[in-house]
Order: sequence, then C-alpha cells, then structure tokens
Amino acid sequence: MSQTSVVVKGRQGMTTTTLALLTAAMLAVASLAVACADDQPAVPAGDPNITGVVATATPADGSDVVSAFLIDRGNGDYDKASVTVTGDTGWYRRSGDGFEAIDRPTATALTGKSVEVRFTGPVAESYPVQATAAWVVLGD
Repeated sequence: MSQTSVVVKGRQGMTTTTLALLTAAMLAVASLAVACADDQPAVPAGDPNITGVVATATPADGSDVVSAFLIDRGNGDYDKASVTVTGDTGWYRRSGDGFEAIDRPTATALTGKSVEVRFTGPVAESYPVQATAAWVVLGD
C-alpha cells in the first residue's frame, strides 16, 4: 500500500508537513515542561499573614501528615489562626538567603515549631480566623 502526501505551500513557503512537525515538536516540549514542573513555586510569594508557634496540629484521615494546625499568640495580621493545608499548600524551610521546598510534615513534627503562613482564598473572620494556607515556612 503506498502513501500519498500532499504538500501545500503556505504564504511563507512552509509546507503543511513542516508546520505539522513544528506543531508536534512544540506540543512535546510543552508537555515535557508541564511534566517536569514542580508543584510548588521556587519561593513563597507575598508576605505571611501570620507568624507564630504551632500549638496543635491535626493529622489527615488515614495518615500522619498534617491537615490542619492552630497558631496561638501569633504575630502579623492575626494573633490566632486555625489553618487548613491542602495538596496545593507549599512547604518550605529557609536555606541561606533563600528557601528550600520540603515535604509536608507529620502533625507530631509540626507541633511546637515556629511557622510563617500565607493564606489563600477566603478567610473566615471568626475567632480564631479560619483559612487555607498557600504556603508555610518552617522555622527552627
């Protein structure tokens, strides 16, 4: 069985075959970039809404990683916050003059640690405020 290819000259002299190959190459590069991209940004963006020490932390159902925590006697926009974390929450530790991405800690490991937290989405203005963390920077 023979295959026939049709070559149509475009306005700039490129053939449809060349355009198809370029399009396929661009899609492959874009797919690779998305596949290799880290889910967390390289550095946390914006200033923290609250800094303080984690008073209590709650593990996720069926896991020991943290799903929520309470900051009591915090500083910043709020003095107390009940913070929910999701798979989209970025976790960081200071490293030299910058930040290093880290895995979400266990609830036990987070309790008693100093943290800086930036909120995302709506903040329930109850007391304490209730919000979801965009990112968390762990202190020492």
